[in-house]
Amino acid sequence: MREHDTYIVQSSGGGGWAVRLNDKTLGVFEHRPEAIEAAVVVAESSRRSGRASGVLSEENGELLAIWEVGQDTYSTRV
Repeated sequence: MREHDTYIVQSSGGGGWAVRLNDKTLGVFEHRPEAIEAAVVVAESSRRSGRASGVLSEENGELLAIWEVGQDTYSTRV
């Protein structure tokens, strides 16, 4: 079984959006689409390293799957 990296985009509490992995904040962005794009970039890097990876994003208090091993379910053109 491959290890799985789940990157989570959620409100940072200070008005921005944080990208987190295993309770570590990897970066904070002013806008949610920027944070999602950054999370997908690092998730793609994990995938190329042979790890299963995915991105979840907080929306209305819930975590929604945004991206999983090459499947994009979010458009930044919203």
